[in-house]
Amino acid sequence: MPTFTPTAAPLGSPQNPIVMAVIGAEPDSAQVSSLDSLCAQLSGFLGLSVTGRTFTDYLSMELALQKQEVHLAWLGPVEYMLASEKGLLTSQLVANHLGVTAYGVQFLGHKDADFTRYYDAGSNLSTAPAATALAQFAGLTPCLTTAKSLPGYWVPLGYLAQNAVAVQNPVLTRTYSAGIRAVYIKGICDFTATYAIASDPRTSSEVIRDLPDVIDRVPIIWLSPAIIPNLNFSASPQLPLSLTAQITNYLLELSRTENGRAQLTEMNAYEIARLEPLPDDAYNELRALLALQDVRLTSLLP
Repeated sequence: MPTFTPTAAPLGSPQNPIVMAVIGAEPDSAQVSSLDSLCAQLSGFLGLSVTGRTFTDYLSMELALQKQEVHLAWLGPVEYMLASEKGLLTSQLVANHLGVTAYGVQFLGHKDADFTRYYDAGSNLSTAPAATALAQFAGLTPCLTTAKSLPGYWVPLGYLAQNAVAVQNPVLTRTYSAGIRAVYIKGICDFTATYAIASDPRTSSEVIRDLPDVIDRVPIIWLSPAIIPNLNFSASPQLPLSLTAQITNYLLELSRTENGRAQLTEMNAYEIARLEPLPDDAYNELRALLALQDVRLTSLLP
């Protein structure tokens, strides 16, 4: 008897739905409900079958992407760069979180160290390039968080490496507040680096409550550009471009409504003020800093 290869059901049919995925270590019922609700809305809008799927970790999602079982995903910067370097996803949108779509790092030092400050508080911008500002850290010891952190470890070291500034092995403090405290009391490390632009960890309650003069005593020496994008929405290149554009535009419009923002926030367990377009090349500067250090992205996964 002849054998027959079954014809795959068309993408978007009930037998072969478009799948939107989110990652959550322990997704709760509210998160799953919001994902299912959004997929139902997209199904009605597109006239196609769209379903949601949650993964407890990125590597499980990547396997599904490779099998073409996932077509849309919400990812952090490390996860997205892993997927994009394998051609599995392309960035479409980014979340505006705390008023920004990306954040950077700031280098802090004790005011008694007589560092030259290349930072203007009025504009919240640096007044000199990294090569000029960071050269004064040569030979000194930084306090950094952990080797799994982009803003607390790899991005600061990347800027130092990019500008040929050799420093001592970092003291690992695990938290930003501990690094700030270490610089404040002196004798542990000479400078520290934290995330910046979206907010300033020096003003967190756990720091400023005990160290009310921390802004004066631990000033910003240099502030990087915003090179670490927030949570993004990506689409598989397996989807037709016209369909990706339809989905992207729908999500953009949804994020302009109060109910839509609440739904997207709950679905991702991440506060989203709105969505904005984000091309893949927005990650290039971050990629360059990591490439200088031969960072294995998988080692940065939770």
